[in-house]
Amino acid sequence: MILKGIDTLEFGLDIPNYLVNCGSFLMRFMTLKEAAQKDGKECEINIGGITLKVHRNGAPFYAYRLSCNDFMILFMDRQMKENPPVRVRFMSGYLWSFGYKKAYGIFIKWFLENFHVYSVANRLSRVDISVDSDRIKFIESDVYGIVTRARSKKKHFVSGQYFFGRKFSGFTIGGGGTLMARIYNKTLEIKNSGKAWFCDLWRESGWNEEKEVWRVEFQIRREVLKEFGIYSLEDLLEKENGIWDYLTSKWLIIKQSFGKNVSRWKVKNKWKLVQQANSFYLKGSPLVRESFKQGNVNRLMDQASGALMSVAALTNHKSVDDTITLLKTWTNIKLERKQTSFKEETERRKRKFIVKI
Repeated sequence: MILKGIDTLEFGLDIPNYLVNCGSFLMRFMTLKEAAQKDGKECEINIGGITLKVHRNGAPFYAYRLSCNDFMILFMDRQMKENPPVRVRFMSGYLWSFGYKKAYGIFIKWFLENFHVYSVANRLSRVDISVDSDRIKFIESDVYGIVTRARSKKKHFVSGQYFFGRKFSGFTIGGGGTLMARIYNKTLEIKNSGKAWFCDLWRESGWNEEKEVWRVEFQIRREVLKEFGIYSLEDLLEKENGIWDYLTSKWLIIKQSFGKNVSRWKVKNKWKLVQQANSFYLKGSPLVRESFKQGNVNRLMDQASGALMSVAALTNHKSVDDTITLLKTWTNIKLERKQTSFKEETERRKRKFIVKI
């Protein structure tokens, strides 16, 4: 299995007459942010059928931060020449579900229709391109064969939480810069991150489950993107394959080290597979959405079961039915206090995705 895709995408939106076109929304965001700060709890707003959380804090230069399960969006409360007034970050699950081209198309259609904007131009600020494979495995000694234009290399280990002793888990090359690479054991990482839906994505692509999956990932920020002549998403669509060729053939190579003459070192076979990954690009998989849904259900069921048992213990209930009846009554009381219904509340929670699961 070799699987290539975009794992992170960040971009800005330039909007004509931003304060005029988006002024009414900015006023609503300000009110909700102030309420969130006062109450110590994020507020929510429904825009075009999507429930967005309005956070208590913004980000540098951006007063308002909104998010759902698929993306985060930042808004300025004033215009600046250097920065776009709106910034967006797509979440990993959203990108792997649809591929970055379709994900952007879905998002921008929603944005234009609901913010009453006729046109926008996008400015890419960060792209993370990655390859997952069960056909490659990196070892600690690979660090000696790294040939790179980056200035720094780090080795990473993990504790014995899942293993006895210390187990090598990867490299970081060029950390802290505008271009960096991460090579790490993705199978191990998802045990900590909870992104179990990757397993379904890998199975769909022919994963041998007896093998660990390793990831090679490049994080590219705006300064480097501009050097490639990539300013917008449209530029990325045109030049993505060329970027991968440069990153894996010029900027970073892993070779078999022997002797002092680096030019004579041969490229390791595992790295040759990484270089060929353009042929294994994934445009998106519906399995990610379904797996994400099932993973949430399983996790919530585990939490609900534990909570039910705790309530039963504290109330001295002798049967599950007694505790369920109590929880049902308590739920109905909460719904009445919020002046809503079970159906309305479940529909609201479904709207946390730009495309319903």
